[in-house]
Amino acid sequence: MRVLGILARMALGLIFLAAAWDKIVDPMAFAKIIRNYQILPDMAVAGVALTLPWIEVVVGMCLLTGFVARGAALSGCLMMAVFLAAMAWAQHKGIATQCGCFTTKAEDTISTATFIRDGSIMALSLLVAVDAFVRARRT
Repeated sequence: MRVLGILARMALGLIFLAAAWDKIVDPMAFAKIIRNYQILPDMAVAGVALTLPWIEVVVGMCLLTGFVARGAALSGCLMMAVFLAAMAWAQHKGIATQCGCFTTKAEDTISTATFIRDGSIMALSLLVAVDAFVRARRT
């Protein structure tokens, strides 16, 4: 069971690293996607576009290495909850925009598939968090 927990944690870490890549490479495109959600004030968009991918990198690296795994797992859960809520907000408001989850390319629009994918990542995040806290209580 311990091996499955480690594999899940490492898989989640790789997911966060993969999600950060395109946003780091093209922060202007990511800023445009964030602006399209119409949630943040314009003056906050650039800061979030430049900062969020690096937070994903730190969380991903912590999950991969096991360093502060509980905090990283909780951060992953929080980020996924925010991402899902933002997508739900956009869909509720009728805003047709890109997800911005893994790519800044136009083909990644918010859809049922993006909700299923991100919901699955949220479930994995919760599993990793529970595992990290249960493992910590045993030691």
